[in-house]
Amino acid sequence: MKIGFCLPLNQHWRDNIERLARAFPGVEFVADPDRSLAEFESLDAVVANPVPREKYEGARNLKALFVPFVGINHLPADLLLDRGVEVFNCHGNAFSVAERALAMTLAAFGRIIEFHNDLRQGIWHGFWVGKGHEDFWHSLQGKTCAVLGTGAIGTALAKLLSAFDCRVIGYRRRPGAGVPPHFDRVTADLDEAVRDAELVFVALPLTSETEGLLSRRILESMKGKFLVNVGRGGIVDEEGLYRALKDGILAGAAIDTWYTYPPKGETAGAPSRFPIHELPNVVLSPHVAGSTWEAVANNAVQTVDNVAEWLRTGSCGSKVDLRASY
Repeated sequence: MKIGFCLPLNQHWRDNIERLARAFPGVEFVADPDRSLAEFESLDAVVANPVPREKYEGARNLKALFVPFVGINHLPADLLLDRGVEVFNCHGNAFSVAERALAMTLAAFGRIIEFHNDLRQGIWHGFWVGKGHEDFWHSLQGKTCAVLGTGAIGTALAKLLSAFDCRVIGYRRRPGAGVPPHFDRVTADLDEAVRDAELVFVALPLTSETEGLLSRRILESMKGKFLVNVGRGGIVDEEGLYRALKDGILAGAAIDTWYTYPPKGETAGAPSRFPIHELPNVVLSPHVAGSTWEAVANNAVQTVDNVAEWLRTGSCGSKVDLRASY
């Protein structure tokens, strides 16, 4: 049995791989990304960041693939399904993504970026300079929130929102399975979830079923509501979002996941085909919600634990449904 690690390995990863090797002395662990990639065809299992499809085409021995994060859109699902390769992911960044969603919301409701930028220029707001209601900001306390997606991120977000005495409505596409912790109720009716909420959080994966889920029609119905997207850009209709923000239908938005990204190796480029980033009622974040030191550490621990569970039992609780893309 040979298991390779095709991703950059910091000391935290190496410590956890050593822990794994001590527990399974009969397994060969290739903790060298370059060597793992070179020996890909001989691996029985792999922990991998995105690798070229041709690597999977040649990996006839591969039985299991461990993704050290949540998203699996980069995988050649058709090939893996045909080969019977099981795929497992992890949710070590769930709290960080939920925290980012909350932080962006508080920044928008508190007018933090606006007031910060003005005060850097010596421009004051508030009662100290005789300003009144025009300089008030909103509290999150007691708001009704819809969290689209009741998985690890959605549940972590619901827990954070409960500290603000928010009423939290969960949305999931398939009814049943009860109400997860920190949700007041869960519905499979998207219109109902959005209608009853003052804030709508998107915490869903991008699949064939969720692409364009927040359509132009739904966005046009969201008068006065605030939208937060930490799922994927494609879940929200791009032009519909721009029009709803520009025309004042949406009160505002906080966005971490986008529609267009700079080419690899470049650092500049608009995040949408429409000038969403130029609108004054949007808080912008460059798809970094899960990019925390804590999330990286959690992902390493969870992934190695997944490998250990698979070696012990032949399966793992974090198995991905490749046909459903999550």
